[in-house]
Amino acid sequence: MRLVLIPGLGLDRRFFEPQRTLPFDLDVPDWPDPRAGETLEAYADRMADHVGAADALGGVSFGGMLAQAMARRLRPRVVIGIGSARTGRDIPGVLHLAESVLRQLPALKATPGRWAVNLGFLGPLKESHKRFLMPIIADSSMELVRAASRMILEWRGSDVPCPAYFIHGDRDVIIRARTVRPDRLIRGGGHLISLTHPKAVNAFIEECVRKAGTG
Repeated sequence: MRLVLIPGLGLDRRFFEPQRTLPFDLDVPDWPDPRAGETLEAYADRMADHVGAADALGGVSFGGMLAQAMARRLRPRVVIGIGSARTGRDIPGVLHLAESVLRQLPALKATPGRWAVNLGFLGPLKESHKRFLMPIIADSSMELVRAASRMILEWRGSDVPCPAYFIHGDRDVIIRARTVRPDRLIRGGGHLISLTHPKAVNAFIEECVRKAGTG
């Protein structure tokens, strides 16, 4: 069973290390370079062409939005949103957050010790989580963050041709749980629950896969 997970904006395949214990063939694609004026749907189509067939498709935050858009081309049996949104209207403040990160990124790369202070908007994180995230975010593409921020705010949602399930943290301030109406709510979870609450998220993924009959 092939499970494709797409990381959140500013993250990469390293972010899904806690999901490597799942009993599936896990694949995490790389980010294509964005094109000028590209919509989220067009970007998702290019990523879908690169990914190929998937039995289950999911993602974190922006990755979950892409998974929904990719589903119309890849036709998986299930889509799983992890701390993600159903439309761009669910996250009206995303551009301000992205711009804040962009302004800080050069200084953060030069002085890693400041990351502990500047990662607070992602929700409750242990020091081990911060150390895990630092090198991943430091390698992120500012060009992609800018382009994706615009894509998200312009996105009006996708017609997903299969069951779609959502899991969310109740302390997520980037995408509020009340706007998403998730199928599972993680108490004390911030925006990165696949990292901070991997057992609960992995169990949810397995449950969704079983429901869809792909396991």
